Amino acid sequence: MKNVRVFYRKKSLLKFVSHLDMNRFMVRMLRQTNIPLWYTEGFNSHAYINFALPLSLGFESDYEVMDLKLTDDNYSTLTVTKELKGVMPKFLEIIKTEEPVFKTGSIAFAKFEINFEDNGKLYNSLKEFLGSNNISVLKKNKKGIEKEFSISDKINGFELTNNGNTVLKIILAAGSTNNVNPALLLTAFAQHVKCELPFYSVNRTMLYTENMEEFK
Repeated sequence: MKNVRVFYRKKSLLKFVSHLDMNRFMVRMLRQTNIPLWYTEGFNSHAYINFALPLSLGFESDYEVMDLKLTDDNYSTLTVTKELKGVMPKFLEIIKTEEPVFKTGSIAFAKFEINFEDNGKLYNSLKEFLGSNNISVLKKNKKGIEKEFSISDKINGFELTNNGNTVLKIILAAGSTNNVNPALLLTAFAQHVKCELPFYSVNRTMLYTENMEEFK
């Protein structure tokens, strides 16, 4: 069997499609191609598909990752890309297909771009908030109990710009063990400034390993 990794963008209205629905959609879409997918064994066999880091509902992404297994070792990644481009709908764009370099468990950070429709009013207060050494969020633990967690050490750099509206580019801890949802961070910020935040959009732009290597 051959492992291949598909990189794609999920944009616009597709941000309202949940991870579970996207999984089902990808299976149906792949069945329309000639890609020699490997199916699990057993009574209820299904095509092997694995998503590296599920995207939160309402978020767009420029760097989604989907792993497939093929039954043909000689089937080229270029052909996989060509087949997928033939069936991909609007707002779902294939970037490339390659053989995996890292295991999905090696993902340690994710970069997000958050655009606020605020005419730049949040710039100073957001800069002060993110520069603090004590940023805490309310998050449920494995037992479902809501507790306060410090995430200051889980922010691996940020950049703020004010070009009419406030734009935040931030790298947060991500993965199966340490994962900071930017929505939690923004909720904590809203509580800090004691006001409701204006409309904002979130776009995940990259995934990184612990050594800040681009996840491939």
